Amino acid sequence: MFETINILLKQNIRNIKTKIKESPVLYLVFLIMMIFSILVFSFTTYFLQIIETKIDVSLNDLYFIIFFIFFVKSAVDFYNSFIKSDNVLYPLSTEVSHKRTISEIFLSILIINLIIWFSFSGLYLFFLSFFRIEIFYPFEYLNFFIGVLSGVFLGITISINFFSPKRYRLIPTVILLAFFYYVNEPLFITLTCPLSFLHLLWSIRNAMESHKYIRRKERLKEKSEIKIRSVIKSLFYRETTIIWRDKLFYSFVSISSFVGLSTGYLYVYGDELFIPERLLELYSGFLPSVFVFIGVFVVVIYTAVFPSLNLFLNEEKTMWIIRHLPLSDDSLVFGKTSTLILCFVAAIPFIPYTTVFLGIEKIIFLSWFLAYSFIAGVIVSVPLGVKYVGKKSDIMLLYSVSMILFGILGFGAIFGSYIESRIDYYLWVYLLILIIEAFVLFLSLKISTRILRVKYS
Repeated sequence: MFETINILLKQNIRNIKTKIKESPVLYLVFLIMMIFSILVFSFTTYFLQIIETKIDVSLNDLYFIIFFIFFVKSAVDFYNSFIKSDNVLYPLSTEVSHKRTISEIFLSILIINLIIWFSFSGLYLFFLSFFRIEIFYPFEYLNFFIGVLSGVFLGITISINFFSPKRYRLIPTVILLAFFYYVNEPLFITLTCPLSFLHLLWSIRNAMESHKYIRRKERLKEKSEIKIRSVIKSLFYRETTIIWRDKLFYSFVSISSFVGLSTGYLYVYGDELFIPERLLELYSGFLPSVFVFIGVFVVVIYTAVFPSLNLFLNEEKTMWIIRHLPLSDDSLVFGKTSTLILCFVAAIPFIPYTTVFLGIEKIIFLSWFLAYSFIAGVIVSVPLGVKYVGKKSDIMLLYSVSMILFGILGFGAIFGSYIESRIDYYLWVYLLILIIEAFVLFLSLKISTRILRVKYS
């Protein structure tokens, strides 16, 4: 009994131990960053309690944020563990009923998410007690715990029904989520948790249809027309097809546009929203530039770092096949990286949307800083993606690269502003920096080629 749960949990523990042994520094940095992030979040809670600001963050807001995080995470977990998983084919081929196997997969996801919840919430409460904030709220904690359960239940439910051939099954989940949004009361989610669980049990009965439907769609995609191209063009076409087929290009464009609008709005009105009146004169000139920096940082992480890492991390199961093809290491690295041109095009909408608020005089600096940041993100990400291919470290790599890139972009922003204010012909200096950076990018790709050659020699 519960063989599938034991196998999945042991497999996760085994994978984590293997990854830690293979990349101890990466996981150590990731652990430090996570603890530091929780510490900062706890300090922010403390800061908002002792300083009067215009930011009104209630307990309800925090509840819905946590609910949404576990809702999304559980949906992704079930998709990776069952809907699109190849490892699940064996237990589904045994004499054990499919419903039981799927139920045990659900229980394993529930256990993992609860472990994460208790670990993070316990660490958060510990830091709050360190700041001497009252933390004895048993009813509120129980309410949050049931909210996590509801988030997991509905996340798995929407994962099952979204990939079902009968998408009208999403209607009950959508109606329930709409009620959550309309009522805006955590207690309502708590009281409807049994209803969410019953809906989950009903959805599990139809989970096999979703699994078969996705497998069938994948088989149809493999029958797409094959054209003879050069090596670089073939790799470029392959990667851009993935970006286009998975609608990542539209996602990049929409995120760039939204972040551009948000950055411009905060540039104009952000200091009034986030700075207390008594500190407004002291920090009002500093904060708008910070919003622009953060906006570029977010766009680069989403459109440059994320796809750069996944160029090779997505090949975890097929790299051994690619390495046996008559394909040089240089062609593989340069062909895959050429796809990022499309990602850069998707990041460009950030500039016009932000310029509407900043003024046309800032378009040169914004264009240069976005190009500089994008190239820097690729320089850092591609060698790490090659280094850790097949280790499923994409989240930790993304987090670690983000921290490294934060410092690089901070230096670039300060240096670029200094050049613009002190040098008359700053446009030529900007161009020279981009040329140097392009040369560094070439060296980075050569290093990636060397890593690939050593790794699979």
